[in-house]
Amino acid sequence: MSAYQLGPFVLGAPRFYAALGLVVLVLAAEVAAWRGRLVARGAEHRARAGHGEVAAPGEEEPALPAEGLETAPPSAAWAWNAALAVLVGARLGFVLENLGAFVARPLEVLQFWQGGFSPWWGVGAGALTAAWSVARRRVAVGAVALSAVLALGAWLGVPALLTPAEQQARRLPGLVLERLEGGELDLASLRGQPVVINMWATWCPPCRRELPMLASAARTYPDVRFVFADQAESREAVLAYLAERQELELPDVVLDANASLSGEFGTIGLPTTLFFDAEGNHVLTHAGELSSVLVVNYLADLRRGER
Repeated sequence: MSAYQLGPFVLGAPRFYAALGLVVLVLAAEVAAWRGRLVARGAEHRARAGHGEVAAPGEEEPALPAEGLETAPPSAAWAWNAALAVLVGARLGFVLENLGAFVARPLEVLQFWQGGFSPWWGVGAGALTAAWSVARRRVAVGAVALSAVLALGAWLGVPALLTPAEQQARRLPGLVLERLEGGELDLASLRGQPVVINMWATWCPPCRRELPMLASAARTYPDVRFVFADQAESREAVLAYLAERQELELPDVVLDANASLSGEFGTIGLPTTLFFDAEGNHVLTHAGELSSVLVVNYLADLRRGER
């Protein structure tokens, strides 16, 4: 599964598992804090009973002497702070790893919805935030350790459980799609060089945003074959859109009238981009809008044969 749909939103699988881990972290911390508050209330009630200050039914509880209030009530605020630190740290880590590219395009630092997170930077930032809370005695070490183990288990363990142990390597499918300008393109015939297939549609805003960047990448990397597969639209609709965007020069535009690629690879939502190595093996699916930095990284690995 390359993506998951949550109502109107589509999340790529890596983002979904990371989000699941953060949700588990916060929920585990909230449960631990709730249980801690129950224990604290029981201890407070016993302390009041020891002072002979237990209220009668319907009466307000009398104040406990100051010596009975040694610690603040348990709270899960540390987990919320740690989750935020994970998100910010993962994004900043990715920016630092690709600083040269971001210096040239600084505004792309803020375009986090396109992806671009380095998870272990985020884990480090979250761990430091949690450690700070422990050092300030805002949370017990045990509560942090249990929540962290459950969160890491959800992030790293759930994908392994949901992924079949044996999976046939996917390859460029034997699909024959109609070219926009006429004729046909057999996708299987493209083996012999890295291939990128972008699945898009004219009605899709993120598709339209990334098309100029992908067209530029196609010009920059002539050794990589780019195919732009419009999904389930008429030839007239695609021609009309490209006529309005005459500056947009897309190579190899094909019409996937029955959305066969989506069925072949089990993709959800648009845009989705498929990456294949020179042998025709499917090595990566990116669900959602691409950033130029991600494309550069993906293509560098693809051309080196590292994906």
